[in-house]
Amino acid sequence: MISKNEVKKFVKSQKSIHLYPKVRRALEEVLVSMPKEDYKIATKNLYLMVLHESALGQVMHFPRSKGKFKILQLSIAIKATTPVLRYVIAHELGHVMQGRNWRKSDGSKLEDNADKWAQKWGFAKTKKVKKSILHLSYAKSASRIVLE
Repeated sequence: MISKNEVKKFVKSQKSIHLYPKVRRALEEVLVSMPKEDYKIATKNLYLMVLHESALGQVMHFPRSKGKFKILQLSIAIKATTPVLRYVIAHELGHVMQGRNWRKSDGSKLEDNADKWAQKWGFAKTKKVKKSILHLSYAKSASRIVLE
């Protein structure tokens, strides 16, 4: 497992999350639960974009990165519960572990795989989480990965 101090250092480096203590705590809980190898893959050249609820856009400036970088965008509903936040963050980090964007031929394969990563780290999509997600106004667009 990864140390809490290392996780806190990474999270502190993510400038767009500083205004969202509930999301920050959920992210820290997910990251600290990962094996060290998974943590290193998931956080290498990763930038978080945490958007205000109902935001149509947000600008963040990042220093240049060498090679491929990943952006994890989270639009979090204010009413999202902590278990939902943990699941969504773990699921999206599961997409980071896949190392590529979705293709038509994938169907739901990458979504199922991202759920497996989340479950591996202890954040399964339980019935309670599913029910909570259904009640959120923009659950289907809760998060997205962009790889360049």
